[in-house]
Parts: sequence; C-alpha cells; structure tokens
Amino acid sequence: MSESRVARNPNKPSLAERLQHLVDDRRGAHKAVPINLGSFLNESQMLALHSLESFGWSLWFVRRPLFMPAVVVVANGESTQHAVLEEDGSVNLKPQIHLRH
Repeated sequence: MSESRVARNPNKPSLAERLQHLVDDRRGAHKAVPINLGSFLNESQMLALHSLESFGWSLWFVRRPLFMPAVVVVANGESTQHAVLEEDGSVNLKPQIHLRH
C-alpha cells in the first residue's frame, strides 16, 4: 500500500493558522486570559481559583462584556468540564452561558 500525501504549500498558512487568525481578529488585542487578572477577579475569585488549581482546574478565559461584570470560566485538566467562577468565589458547574466548540 502506498501512502498518499498532500504536499503543503509553504507560502499558504495551515488551517489551524487561518482559524487562529480569525479568533485573533475577533478578540482584537484582548487575550483569553488577561495578564492583569487582579483588575477582573476580586479577592474571593482569586482565592477560589488558587484552590481549584490544586485540584487540576485552570482558568480557561475571562469573558469581558461591555458594561457588565466579567465572567470567569474555568476548566478541568482535560477541558471536559467547564464552570463559572462566581463573584462570591463559588463554582457554578451548570452556568447559563453559551460556549463555542
């Protein structure tokens, strides 16, 4: 059996690179996890996040809608389960947010 391989044009970006470019364009200059977390997370959220990290969870992204409080989304180590870190530091495992996959 012979393997058929498609020669990739080195001047053409890969599908992953093109998709990442679309995500970057939509997000603009904002990163999924901002460097200055302290300006988006309060003390209760920061303490809860550090506690969750000891169980393998990590900060996935911070959704920052205009004129509304930030929504902090965390995910387990395998990214199979997601939760919202509420303002009081509690973890909402059944959040009412829509996530794209």
